[in-house]
Amino acid sequence: MLKWLRQLSSPKDSFTKELYPIIGFIPNNIEFYHQAFCHSSIGLQTYGNNERLEFLGDSILNSVITEYLFHKMPNKNEGVLTDIRSKIVSRKTLNTLAKKIKLDTLVQTNLGDKMPSSVYGNAFEALIAAIYLDKGAEFCKEFIIKKIIEPHFCLNELETEISSYKKHFIHWAQKNNTNYSFKLLSETGQAHNKNFEIGLFLKDENIATACAGSKKKAEEAAAKKACQALTI
Repeated sequence: MLKWLRQLSSPKDSFTKELYPIIGFIPNNIEFYHQAFCHSSIGLQTYGNNERLEFLGDSILNSVITEYLFHKMPNKNEGVLTDIRSKIVSRKTLNTLAKKIKLDTLVQTNLGDKMPSSVYGNAFEALIAAIYLDKGAEFCKEFIIKKIIEPHFCLNELETEISSYKKHFIHWAQKNNTNYSFKLLSETGQAHNKNFEIGLFLKDENIATACAGSKKKAEEAAAKKACQALTI
């Protein structure tokens, strides 16, 4: 087991001092970590950007979480395990987690106010790859389990949490052999500021209506209203 609180040395340079509270150990090769937090928008990249590390980290994270869930929840079927894993590794979850552990303070970009929140989740995946390359597979696995999964996620809550009301509603409708449809009721606004009104129909009855800046968001909102109204 990793000894998170027992370190033989203390961080010396400023970057390592900022990184240490997040990861809890002293890196062997700090260059991996510099690269993990360097977005491709940076012009002068001393260590390269984090896109390749993000690719590797995504695969590692999925693999470790898959194995963890397989052993931790032996009585759950493949569908349940897949759903829980998807909730943990979703872009929204990783973006939120990155900010929660203050990883966002280390990310370097030239995007300014236009920076999407996905930058933080991508950097988190790159960090996982940096740890893997620096410390090895077993150390990285322990880090993901002890520092990420167990402190930040409750598997029982994830199992019952609805991540997509649209998917939840469709599953219910198919299970009950009920015909449904999402219909565009109106579309207003200029090209850069559209507003879509979506109606959710069961057979020919409109059971929920919602508006949003995209059809996808309006459908999700309508499905949520329908699920709440039908208590499903």
